[in-house]
Parts: sequence; structure tokens; C-alpha cells
Amino acid sequence: MKTFLFVWNPKKWEWKDLEQTISKIKIKGKATEDWSVASHKKISPGDRAFLFRLGEEPKGIVGSGYVSSHVFLAKHWSGENKTIHMVDIEFDVLLNVEQEPILSLDLLKQGDLSRINWTPQASGIEIQKEFTKELEGLWFDFLTTQNIRTNPFINSESDNHQVFTEGTPNQVLVTKYERNPFARQTCIDHYGLSCQVCDFNFEERFGELGQNFIHVHHLNQISSIGGQYQVDPIKDLRPVCPNCHAMLHKRKEPYTIEELKEFISINSLH
Repeated sequence: MKTFLFVWNPKKWEWKDLEQTISKIKIKGKATEDWSVASHKKISPGDRAFLFRLGEEPKGIVGSGYVSSHVFLAKHWSGENKTIHMVDIEFDVLLNVEQEPILSLDLLKQGDLSRINWTPQASGIEIQKEFTKELEGLWFDFLTTQNIRTNPFINSESDNHQVFTEGTPNQVLVTKYERNPFARQTCIDHYGLSCQVCDFNFEERFGELGQNFIHVHHLNQISSIGGQYQVDPIKDLRPVCPNCHAMLHKRKEPYTIEELKEFISINSLH
């Protein structure tokens, strides 16, 4: 997964339905917008996307999501008689500077992130991989500590993402805590890529095909968390294989990892 920086200049384009888009995210958990992309030969569906507001103060990151389409040609957003390369972005966070704080340019100019050009002339520029972990960490910390109206880390049914696992009739509800790249990677860096229930490791079994593949399970149910909640990726998340993930969610109140280990232990004696 690559990471791209998209830009929005309100001086050049007024986002008249921004509030409606934010409301859609609050209700559905996501909203799709098309955006111009300069690095059109590098970008692919599933790549990470950050949206930066420039042109006028306050400047900073106002959104994040994932690329949800292949590159396509469309009429220029300004109305000019020309076409540009575009992609669809599925936003899961969008901020309105008139209603809430944003991740400011001043904060982004600290540490190694100061080496990134945060005010490029074009939209959809790839961010070098060496900076992405620090960026994700800063964004994660910002979202979990600020008063954001559509914060994905506040209890909401729309924050659940359905993952269907082959070989089992169950569906696993994966929260945005688990999908967040920083939270996920921090969890994996600490616990490794083996399932915390059955010890299965995809790379050991499938070689290169299984490299870096694992699900991440949230120990605390989102429905049981009231109000704002700051996630600790090491305390709250655990890597598990898809089969064990499905078994953990086999009842309304998921089994604990210890309970599932006990099931495996009992059945291994038979």
C-alpha cells in the first residue's frame, strides 16, 4: 500500500456540500469523492489517501481515506475544456475548519515530516514510505485526542466494517480501530504476525504469498465503549488468523482469546 497526498485549495474550488459529505460519513462511515491525481501511473485501489487544505489559513490535513478506483479521465474540476486524471477516494474522516480543529501545518513541519512538501502545486503526490509511519502515528494521535464530530474512534455502528471469511458461515465485524494503518502496524510490531490464539503464521505456511498477512482483533467491543475512547494498539489489539477471528465473533459478545485457546486445548485432547 502506497500513501498519497491530495490537496484542496478553497480559494480555487468552494466545497459547497462539505457538510453534507461529513454527515454522510457520520451516518454510513464513509463518503466517496473524486479527486485529481498527478502520480496517476503509481496509484492503485487500496492505497492510502490524505487530504491537505492549502491556499488560506488554517492549513493542514483535513481528511483521510483510501483510493477506491482505478485512474480515469474526467473533465477538469474548474470547468475548463480539458480532461485530467482522477481517482475516487473513500473518505472515512473529513474535517470542517469552521467546526473543528485540523492537523495543522505547524505540527506537520516537526521531525522528519518537515521534509515533506506539504504545499505541492499538484494533487495526488506520493509520500515516500520512510515518512508514512510517522504521519500515520501523528494522525492517529490527533484523531484520538481531539474533539472531532465524525471521529472514527467514537462509538458508532457505522464504524464497523464487514469481513466475510471463507470456510465459515460467520461474518467478522472489523472496527476502524483495527483498520487504522498505524494502530495495526504498532500491534504487529509488538506481537508479531502469528495468531495469538492458534500460533498460525501465514508466511511460514505459504511463503511469500502469506507475507505480512494477518487480521487484527479489538479486545474491547465498540458497543460497550461509551463516548470518546483513546485506543492503545498494544493493550487493545491482537493479531489473529481469519479463522480464529471468526470464532472469536461467533457469539454476540465475542469470546476472549483465552476462552478460544481453552476450546482448542479441550478439543486437542479428543
